[in-house]
Amino acid sequence: MKKTLRLFIAAPIPDAVTRFLKNTRTTLDQPGLNIRWVPVENIHLTLKFIGDIDAVSVDPIAERMDAAAGANASFALIARSVGGFPNLRSFRVLWVGVDGDTRRLETLQRSVESELETLGLERERRRFHPHFTLARARQRVDGGRFGLLDASWTQHASEAFRVDRICLLASVLKPSGAEYTRLHTSYLAG
Repeated sequence: MKKTLRLFIAAPIPDAVTRFLKNTRTTLDQPGLNIRWVPVENIHLTLKFIGDIDAVSVDPIAERMDAAAGANASFALIARSVGGFPNLRSFRVLWVGVDGDTRRLETLQRSVESELETLGLERERRRFHPHFTLARARQRVDGGRFGLLDASWTQHASEAFRVDRICLLASVLKPSGAEYTRLHTSYLAG
C-alpha cells in the first residue's frame, strides 16, 4: 500500500511576525464573532499547495524546491492590513495581507510552480494572493458588524521581515486542527 502525504510549500515567518499576528488576533477577537482561529504557530505564507501525493515524491520535490530557491535572492516583506475571502464585508476566511517586495515574492512563487511542473504537478489556476490566514468561518461573517471595515486596519502593519527560505510541510488534519511537519528546507540565494 502506498503512503500518501498532504504537502504544501510555504515561507516560514519569524517570531516577531508571529507575535504581531497573535496581537492582531487578540484585538479582533470579540464576543459573537463566530470563527475558528488558526493557531498562531501554524500560520505561514503558502506558496504552493500540492495536496495528497505519494511519499516517494518528497525527494524530487525537495530537489525542485532547491532549484527554485537558489534562483531567487532573499527579500523583505511586511504583514499589513486585514482582509477577507471572498471580501471583508462578508467573509469566510479572515487574513492579514502581505506588502513589501511582493514582486520578488511573486517571482519566487512562479519559480516554485515552474520547477514543480517539471515533475508533472499542475500549476495553480487561481491568481496568487499572498496572505496569512487568521481564521475561518462555517458561514459568512459580516465584517462591518465587528468593525473590520474601519480604515485604520489598512495601516495595521508588522515590522519588515526577510524571506530567506522555503519549507516543504506535511499536513495531518485532526479534529483539533492541522498539525504540520517540516520535511525539507530550501534556502534562497544571498
